[in-house]
Amino acid sequence: MSTERQGVVMFPGWRKELEQKTFDAIQQKYYEEALLHIKKLEDFNEASNDILTAKVIAFIELSRYDEAISLCRKLMKEDDDHYYKYLHIYLTILFQSSQYTELIELLDEIFENETIPFEYEEAFKQLYEVGQDLQASSAKQESEKHINHFLESLENGNFQEQWKLLSIHRKYDVETHLETIKPYLSDTRLNPVIKTGILQWLMDFKVDKKIEVEKFGESNYVIPAELKDVLDTKFAKNVLEYLEKVEQGDPTLYEFVKQVLYRYLYIKYPFEPFDDSKNVKNLGEAVLTLSQKYLQLNEEADVADQATDEQKGWMKEIERLEKIYFSQIEG
Repeated sequence: MSTERQGVVMFPGWRKELEQKTFDAIQQKYYEEALLHIKKLEDFNEASNDILTAKVIAFIELSRYDEAISLCRKLMKEDDDHYYKYLHIYLTILFQSSQYTELIELLDEIFENETIPFEYEEAFKQLYEVGQDLQASSAKQESEKHINHFLESLENGNFQEQWKLLSIHRKYDVETHLETIKPYLSDTRLNPVIKTGILQWLMDFKVDKKIEVEKFGESNYVIPAELKDVLDTKFAKNVLEYLEKVEQGDPTLYEFVKQVLYRYLYIKYPFEPFDDSKNVKNLGEAVLTLSQKYLQLNEEADVADQATDEQKGWMKEIERLEKIYFSQIEG
């Protein structure tokens, strides 16, 4: 009761008149007017269960869903006798406002933990089943919208747009769009970093079909489901094993070395150098020397000048690809 109404009594005749005006307004779809009548009743603490239900209905019809949900939650806590009535309205609000995930999660919890009264059981089941169908349909529509935008960006967009859309779309099953996406992995115009991202997407969903991948003039067929992650390949593991001495002596430097190695192999992926001891050593020394250079740890010793010609060649290629990586990522 508001402060100015304390000690003031609403006469029964006026209360009944306001209640009737509220119900008439709801029936005639004058929802704002109904809320004005309800406000007067609430000021005198004379809002009955039916009036508060009318208030929820007015909020729903005015698409004021947050207020309707808030009021329903309050009434569910305060009015045990009408709990399932308000719960039903609450679930209906979630349904009408297309909040299908919240609807399904709540009903899952209710079905598991509560004994639903017979008169509400069928209605709850119908909301659940239709909600599931609409959730699936909504997810499919959202997926279609994103994939179409993503495909457009592969044709005309810049790297940042492509990368952002790829990151969003990777949560959706790629199988439906596989035939549309496959040609881009062999398209010489597409950025190699984006190609790796697409390939990881196919790996996430265990695509077991042969896919042609082209990078830097090299082309081959791979089966994504059979590929290992960038640093889990035999070659990458051998290079990291070669660099274990760094990890033992300077763990911080080792983590930086791993990042340099990862970026280089990521851009080249799924292609990698031939796995022999010579390449392992030369690439290991190259990423170590570059890491020391980046961290300004080798200025005095000038380790870079001590590198072999082969190692310098590796360093030159790594730096060239690092420029591609960072220029695109930072844009």
